Amino acid sequence: MKITKEMLDAKLKEIATFEEKYGTDHGIRSVYEMKKYCTNARYRELVHQFADACANTYKAYRFKTPYND
Repeated sequence: MKITKEMLDAKLKEIATFEEKYGTDHGIRSVYEMKKYCTNARYRELVHQFADACANTYKAYRFKTPYND
């Protein structure tokens, strides 16, 4: 899926609404991470690299079972 600037802007608006309602000191790490993901291109690149590495590791180490021979 290609992430567009409009999608990032929409998510930032959702985060702003959430922070208006609940404040910024809510202890939910995922909100901070999503905000960083939307605003920092380098962070986005690193997240995608990590996800690709995890997927490739899983593909390389498939476990043999009687169901997937």
